[in-house]
Amino acid sequence: MLIINADDMGASPSTTEAVAECFAAGAITSTSAMVWMPDSEHAAQLALASGLSVGMHLNFTLPFAGGDVPEEARARQLCLTAIFGAHGGADDNGGAPPAQLVASALADQLEQFRELFGEPTHLDGHHHIHVHPAVLGQLPRNLAIRPPLTTAGRRTFGQRWLMRRFRRPDACIPLERVHPALGGAGLGILEQARTRTLEVMVHPVLQRERDALLGSGWLEALATMPLGSYRDL
Repeated sequence: MLIINADDMGASPSTTEAVAECFAAGAITSTSAMVWMPDSEHAAQLALASGLSVGMHLNFTLPFAGGDVPEEARARQLCLTAIFGAHGGADDNGGAPPAQLVASALADQLEQFRELFGEPTHLDGHHHIHVHPAVLGQLPRNLAIRPPLTTAGRRTFGQRWLMRRFRRPDACIPLERVHPALGGAGLGILEQARTRTLEVMVHPVLQRERDALLGSGWLEALATMPLGSYRDL
């Protein structure tokens, strides 16, 4: 099965519209959305109206930029963004954030997501924060998650052990490593989806990726593939 998941829905109006355009064209099958960001509520309306499969895009690296954020949730988010920074790494002082802080902040976002979108089909993370060791162990077992990208470095023993606890695709590859227009190895990689579950991670808000997704070559390749979403895992 091939899942094409668009990240960051709700992050901005342009991101939401790009995701919606690609879904309407048949270029993606799934998305993951952020809460308490500038276009989260509009994103929820579009996703629910279109039947788009939506997971939660967990965010511990950017401050909330939307309105009506409870003060306690905002404070927890600021603590975590100070620790993880803009790209999901630990701060220079070392050490993981307190487990209870991570668990509470995760609960904040899940509660808000369910209020807007309903139950998430899966969970992944902005800057892949969901596979950070301090976060991965706090994720709810009942949700499917995105595995680490196949282009990432070798997984630690702890990551491998934790990943076995979750439903997930067999592999996840970014679009830029697949599509030849973006310097990728070629659409033949998609053939893997005939014998395993493969996710291609995409960002339609980037014009070059949107052009590739809406191009005839991509759409023709998808027409021959066993498509699905995280709902089907």
